[in-house]
Amino acid sequence: MSLRKIAYLTPLYFDEQSCLGGGERYPLNLATGIVEASGGTCAVELISYGEKSERRTMRPGVTLRVLQIANRPGDRTNVASWELPDALADADLVHIHSPFTRSSELGILAAKQQHKPLCMTDHGGTASTIGLNLGSLELADRVIAYSDFGASLYWTKTPIAIVKGGVDASTFSPAPHPTDRDRVLYVGRLLPHKGIDQLIRALPPGLRLTVCGRPTHKDYAWLISNLAIEQGKEVEFVTDADDATIRALYHRSWVTVLPSVYQDCFGGNHVAPELMGLTLLESMASGTPAICSRVGAMPEFIHEGETGFVYDQLDQLTERLLRLSQDPALVERMGRRGREVVLEAFDLRVAGRKMFAIYEEMVTKYREAAA
Repeated sequence: MSLRKIAYLTPLYFDEQSCLGGGERYPLNLATGIVEASGGTCAVELISYGEKSERRTMRPGVTLRVLQIANRPGDRTNVASWELPDALADADLVHIHSPFTRSSELGILAAKQQHKPLCMTDHGGTASTIGLNLGSLELADRVIAYSDFGASLYWTKTPIAIVKGGVDASTFSPAPHPTDRDRVLYVGRLLPHKGIDQLIRALPPGLRLTVCGRPTHKDYAWLISNLAIEQGKEVEFVTDADDATIRALYHRSWVTVLPSVYQDCFGGNHVAPELMGLTLLESMASGTPAICSRVGAMPEFIHEGETGFVYDQLDQLTERLLRLSQDPALVERMGRRGREVVLEAFDLRVAGRKMFAIYEEMVTKYREAAA
């Protein structure tokens, strides 16, 4: 009997009504890769939460089922729904995304009660410590990480598989025609651990920076806006971009920078500020070089000097921004190589094939044990 349906349980989903972050885009991308890897014979249902129940198609073979919430906690990832057991009932396997939330903890219990093969993937953040303190990862049959750095953070006896990447290289691809590049780009939410203030400080005079992302932290958004003015830097803020706008920005940029930090400007410490850095891969898929700080998992995805650069000090970042802005041939060469690397190793279709093989192995073992 073949693998027919996989349930992805995620507290939030990639949509205006929920959240437009990398941790929400990733499950959608991976689900798309799974469907393609199966030749369309296996469907994936993203199960999440909202004010009212609904079900709709997100992509071919990928549906979204929104469960009506039964509570309204302070943290919206700690919701619960009486519809959850029914939503998991016809799945051959359950993959929990962001397990350290109340909604996911309940999902773990429901999946185990229904004797489902169970995967877990952490996307960063801990809204509930109950499962963390009780060792909920030990209930999984497999833990999935999407970077070596992410895998190193797990303390569990459960087998860990690393499946890197998951960017949609069809959605994010090079411009069909030559495009004038005239800026440095940041794409991501405006949060303190993203280090945008550091990028503004490092921006060479005369270069333009576009900061594309939602101001989810008001104090930080105010701080970086005022910092740009104080520093006399040319910084444009785009807070409501859709994918078409983001694609156009990648095409118009010399480089995309992710300057994330372990300690932010407010003194906050972040053990895992970046478990992958999806926008780096989007940039590379689009034919644009990428630069990142030597933080978290990000350096795993940059081929130094080939697809971009990794920096340790801000003066290194400044020098590399100047270098790329003055060398169009280098930008194009790095952009082409970045696209090649994504297609070889980090595209959602590559990740989907690897992940689907893991799912098949898990389900086969369950069925053999039950026979």
